[in-house]
Amino acid sequence: MQQLMQDIRFGVRMLIKNPTVTVVAIVTLALGIGANTAIFSAVNGLLLRPLPVENADRLTVIGGETKGLDGGGGTLSYLDYHDLRNQARGFSQVLAYRLNAVGMQADGKTDALLVSYISSNYFRALGLEPALGRLINGDALEKPGGAPELVLGYAFWKKRFNSDPGVIGKQVKLNGNETTIVGVAPEGFRGLYSLVEMQAYLPLGVETLWSSDKDLLTKRDVRELKVLGVLEPGVSRKEAQSSVDVVMDRLARSYPENKDFSAHVYPEWLARPEPDPSNSTVIAGLMLMALAALVLLVACTNVANIVLVRATGRAREMAVRAALGASRLRLSRQLLTESIVLGLAGGAAGLLLGSWISNMLSSIDLEAFGNRLVFDFTLDWRVFLFGLTIAVLTGILVGLWPAFSISRSDLNQVLHEGSRGILAGTGRSITRSVLVVVQVAVSLTLLVVAGLFVRSTRNAEHTYFGFEPSHVLNLIMDVRNVGFDEPRARQFYRELEERTKALPGVENVSLATSIPMGYVNQVKTVYVEGKTAIAKGSAPVIDCNDASVDYFATMRIPLLRGRVFNKQDTEKSPHVAIVNEAMAKRFWPNEDPLGKIFRVDAPDGPPLQVVGLTRQGKYTNPTDDAVSFFYLPIEQSPLSVRALQIRTANAPEALIPDAERIIHDLAPGLPLVGVESMEQSLEGANGLFLFRIGTRFAGALGLLGLILALVGVYGVVSYAAAQRTHEIGVRMALGADRSHILKMVLRQGFILVGVGVVAGLVIAFGVTRLIANFLLGVSPSDPLTFVVVSVFLVAVGLTASLIPARRAMKVEPLRALKYE
Repeated sequence: MQQLMQDIRFGVRMLIKNPTVTVVAIVTLALGIGANTAIFSAVNGLLLRPLPVENADRLTVIGGETKGLDGGGGTLSYLDYHDLRNQARGFSQVLAYRLNAVGMQADGKTDALLVSYISSNYFRALGLEPALGRLINGDALEKPGGAPELVLGYAFWKKRFNSDPGVIGKQVKLNGNETTIVGVAPEGFRGLYSLVEMQAYLPLGVETLWSSDKDLLTKRDVRELKVLGVLEPGVSRKEAQSSVDVVMDRLARSYPENKDFSAHVYPEWLARPEPDPSNSTVIAGLMLMALAALVLLVACTNVANIVLVRATGRAREMAVRAALGASRLRLSRQLLTESIVLGLAGGAAGLLLGSWISNMLSSIDLEAFGNRLVFDFTLDWRVFLFGLTIAVLTGILVGLWPAFSISRSDLNQVLHEGSRGILAGTGRSITRSVLVVVQVAVSLTLLVVAGLFVRSTRNAEHTYFGFEPSHVLNLIMDVRNVGFDEPRARQFYRELEERTKALPGVENVSLATSIPMGYVNQVKTVYVEGKTAIAKGSAPVIDCNDASVDYFATMRIPLLRGRVFNKQDTEKSPHVAIVNEAMAKRFWPNEDPLGKIFRVDAPDGPPLQVVGLTRQGKYTNPTDDAVSFFYLPIEQSPLSVRALQIRTANAPEALIPDAERIIHDLAPGLPLVGVESMEQSLEGANGLFLFRIGTRFAGALGLLGLILALVGVYGVVSYAAAQRTHEIGVRMALGADRSHILKMVLRQGFILVGVGVVAGLVIAFGVTRLIANFLLGVSPSDPLTFVVVSVFLVAVGLTASLIPARRAMKVEPLRALKYE
């Protein structure tokens, strides 16, 4: 320990002795470690940080899946949940919840709340205690007609009620129904759905009284619940899966609705925000971590070059210390200790940089369900441990080769050599050149990945969405939030359309249940007449939208054949539908879809006749490719959330005050869930946001790798030119002109960059295969991207070599001949 402390003190003195070199090395490491820390903090916040609940390590998600379906969402029916809760072994608790929005009227103000309708054991299973009052508990609350009890989220209670403890027992109206506030959830608990914060919690049985989902608790094919299980101590997830399989097999034999329906047990952190068998969120996180690791590799090779040069320059010092009795192991340990100290200093600076970047990421302003998404990427002990680990490993990595070099040196020979002989070892020069080649190769890989993401984003921006997003304003609302029944609601929406059409500059006005790439999506099970009978519960689930008469004119969706909806498509008229090209090809290939019949929700449901065919479009995200979709008349659909969409000749934002005034004249106190232009909506999480954030991440990492690689090229070429000063003097004395010297120095830089580019192309060709699923409209081996990046890197690399080459041209022959 005494020797270690001596090594550390001596290492710190040596670093202080060369402040310029030390600062460059620390900044280089800080950039690499900071990038890794920032990305790890994001992965930690999204996936790794456990929920603030009891037994978070034993929490699992039970996600449903139907074989052959287009979708499903991983949800289960209440009856399936109830059977799993009572029959599945290996779980101490099985709980369920469903997200929805309600309107709360209190103290003369109406708020739109994002709530969780929860099973009676929700809080008990999570081991939570109330911050105030009591929590929802009791099996009777799962039955229709249960007491309307409200538990407020802690953050919402602080903001809306100013932390007033007197709210317990307070009567408020939810969707026009009297409700009692009975408690406040514990501080720090945001709910179980990641990225959003629950503002309140209600008993599951209450939802059937307030919404159109009257069959939520009674039908096995109404699958709307997110289900979680708490494993018993000592029970593995594999054992729990076996028990769940037994129950689901029994249900499949007993109920036709459960044919081909199964349930899978996921670790809770792998099911954020939804169960995903492909683990796309995890893969995306690992991909970003891998890119950041490549940046750190470039930084390490850069610093390794610096440390190697310093160690080479200190060869005489090491030889003298060896002559005085120091062992090779002792000398190697000293150099390794210095590099670890350097790594820790770079790690400390990197953590500061990573913290700053993480705070910026946490402040991303993005909304869903009318609420700001919660990005909590603050640093915790996992991030600090990660930063410390990579700082130490980086220090070891950059110090290994200098320590190894010293251990192999003939120290007796070093004492008899001049300084030029010490510094010009062929092996060390080759090592430095190899490190630069690695830097260039990794930098090219990063730039290729960044280039592919940039092209994907441009493709997403210029892709045809199937509609025209410019000059459209969206206002999303649900009049059930102020207690309107269905007849009154329909009258409200009719008047709203008529009054909005009269506003100056308005071209078209329409209503729809959802907007493209929005957060409210509607799916229905489809049964096609004339096709092979499909068992209930295993029919395809297809996305759809309820639309008013002028919807297609407002959104400018091209109609290929047939007609759009008209005023004769009412509740009492025959039910009709409009399908897109993909749905027509799927169910009626090589046939005219007009006049075809299909049913939704049940094989014996009302027949829907196809009256129109629309062009293919994007519906839930920009990567939708040949997705089946259909539209239903809004007058033939049950009441739900509505989006008022206004096409205007002017800037859509200018219409917001007038549109809101009309809404509140017709329904005082009605909260609006979302107000934004269609173009702003497309920038959301389901639109272009992920493309843009991915491009920025990859672009920043690519730029960082490029800078570090160019510094490495410049350093090696400059150092090599300095070492050849004597040779340059001899050449010039023998008649070599300055252009010859320029070519000689540039040749070395060109070889380094060229070899690095070739190696990088091979690496990039393999790496880009791993990101193919995240690209849009561009091949992972896109020739244009590879060629442009290669030419750019060669050009910039030669530019970096030109500076020391020009300096070498200006060497005076007489001075060069005296160079030692």
